[in-house]
Amino acid sequence: MKISHPGRLIAILLISLPLLSNAISLIIFAPLFDSDRTSIQVDFRSASIWIGISVLVIELGALLLIVSALRRENQSLKDVINFKGEKLHGYLLVGIMALLPTLFAGWLYSRGQAQAGVEINLLQLGWGEIGLWYVLTPVSSALLEETIWRGYALPRLAGIWRGFLFTSLSFALFHGIFNPLAVIAAFVQGLVWGWVYQRTGSTAPGMALHFLSRYLALIPGFG
Repeated sequence: MKISHPGRLIAILLISLPLLSNAISLIIFAPLFDSDRTSIQVDFRSASIWIGISVLVIELGALLLIVSALRRENQSLKDVINFKGEKLHGYLLVGIMALLPTLFAGWLYSRGQAQAGVEINLLQLGWGEIGLWYVLTPVSSALLEETIWRGYALPRLAGIWRGFLFTSLSFALFHGIFNPLAVIAAFVQGLVWGWVYQRTGSTAPGMALHFLSRYLALIPGFG
């Protein structure tokens, strides 16, 4: 798939990623609510695993498109992440300022998941599920999502507030239109981490905050 114009790729990413994630969620979860079927907790856990894997595949596909586009721009993922060790002090200060709203949004997100009946309890999981939810998902979501929405899309949209709005809205809808509280939480997170990126010019602080938020939301009882 060849996309010659960066603006076209950004539009495709911001629109198609939420559509794909929600379509897959609907396809996977809809049968569990069939009136002729009695679904048990194991069914919901299995469905959640498949959604988690599907989302990861979607994000990896988006990353490949971005890598291809960056090559045509004579850039690399290193330029998008833009981590500079000598700016650690600045990253830390901005990260501390963004920590409270990040934790609040993470708490709000976990509350939304709990209301929707989506709770991940460490004591009920097998080793494969623990690896998926407590290792792979927090790391991959922080790295891939910050690269896609903040590192690549945000600086390529004209206007700071326009960029904040569009990337945060796409990011929020990507996390599910069926859970209003989680959508609001993800939108707030998108705004906060967009501000962090705008202040530092790097995705590294946002990745750290994203990882922390995602990980805390998985801790039983955090919500």
